[in-house]
Amino acid sequence: MFSQALRSFPSFLDVCLRVGTALVMCNAGAAYAQNPDCHSLAPRADTSVKLENGGRFCLETDLNIRDRPAFFPDGRSGLPSRAVAITADDVTFDLGGHSVRVGDVTLGLQIRRHGSNPSEPRQPQQISIRNGTIRVVSSIAIDAGFSSQSIPSDMGDPLESISKEGKSQELLDATRETLARLQTTSFQAALARRPARPADYQERNILIENLHIDARDGNISSRARAGAINIQGAGTVIRHCVIETNAGTALWIFGPNALIENNTIIVHGAAPLREADAPIRLHQADGAVIRNNKIIIKGSANRRGISVFDTGTITVDNNTFYGMTENDEIAKAFTRTLNMTQRGSRFEPGWKALIGAY
Repeated sequence: MFSQALRSFPSFLDVCLRVGTALVMCNAGAAYAQNPDCHSLAPRADTSVKLENGGRFCLETDLNIRDRPAFFPDGRSGLPSRAVAITADDVTFDLGGHSVRVGDVTLGLQIRRHGSNPSEPRQPQQISIRNGTIRVVSSIAIDAGFSSQSIPSDMGDPLESISKEGKSQELLDATRETLARLQTTSFQAALARRPARPADYQERNILIENLHIDARDGNISSRARAGAINIQGAGTVIRHCVIETNAGTALWIFGPNALIENNTIIVHGAAPLREADAPIRLHQADGAVIRNNKIIIKGSANRRGISVFDTGTITVDNNTFYGMTENDEIAKAFTRTLNMTQRGSRFEPGWKALIGAY
């Protein structure tokens, strides 16, 4: 009987998270529904929302995009490539307690100029996304950043997704060598597209708040997942959210002066792990403040809270780490030296997270 009760704890946690989030979002919805300055959005199923002008936009119904139909195995499904595309400055997207749920073809929310890549100097700024649920199956939930690569080991084993059945060792070795060269070229190109210094980042001031982001996939592939949120730009704020992913990293932050506070961040490590995985990755993130978060590490995820790359001083304040002990790393710098002001960290066993004891 006790073992049956233990098996029920994860589902109990999920219920608690969803009920709590729903209550918050319903209250938020009631507040803004009376706001005449909010443009109503009621998208049809399997269609995308495009926000090409500034303003406040309020979702009045759930946005659902289905999986790829079984009879379109090559991807010509007719489904949108992204659920929500924000291409303008000064946009507030309020879900009002509703959900954006996308299938295995579609990205969640993308904040990017038309046809641009994230390395172009001018990207949408002053963006707020709040009050609802985002559920993605095989992609990142909010994309406004660079490729999910920090160090060469993020590229993984060149043969990771290659079938080895019936192939000679000689062929596998040659294939590995060829793919490794391609990976190195790809990684160097990705680094070249990023700003040289933290001061070179655009002040985008992207705000993510009061969201439940579920970036879990029941069908784990051999490719590492990109996590839940990826943002580049100065002044990012992520607060009052529940963020969950099967990957070993939930948040990819590129740029200085980020504030990450009062969130529950859950990583399962169910997808293939990378050396530098941590719930939060900080790149050129001088001045970042990470405070009052509950960080829950499950499964085979690395027992580390933060991974740091080319970053100056950060502040880590009053966070609780579930599934870690005092002997584990709160943060580790993979490039340059770790410069962290840390206080008030607490460590709890993972089982407390299973029963929602946080």
